[in-house]
Amino acid sequence: MKSNTNGMYELEVCKGIKIDTANGSTSMVTHIGNYKGKVQCADGTESIIIMKNVKVVPGLVKKLFSISTVMRNDWDLLTETKSYNKVLKIKKITWNINSIKRYRKTQMEDI
Repeated sequence: MKSNTNGMYELEVCKGIKIDTANGSTSMVTHIGNYKGKVQCADGTESIIIMKNVKVVPGLVKKLFSISTVMRNDWDLLTETKSYNKVLKIKKITWNINSIKRYRKTQMEDI
């Protein structure tokens, strides 16, 4: 989520979509669309990314990133600490027959 439409395209106007914020208040989503931006890679270079279905909520002080949405879309999250800084690494999961078998086995063990 972000507070304005800067850098966004394929925007749709929204009406009646509400979000609950951490302080207990409710805010309205005004638009949903795709966002083209930059991320800093581990080696210090920047890469262009495209995020889909980004919600615009006027008044947000910071951009918000949904970890559960990322994980639902087959991305893996890792954290590490470098010189007292926390780094969140995001990596696309590639599925092959062996990884599917391992995944199914862990799901069966949880039953």
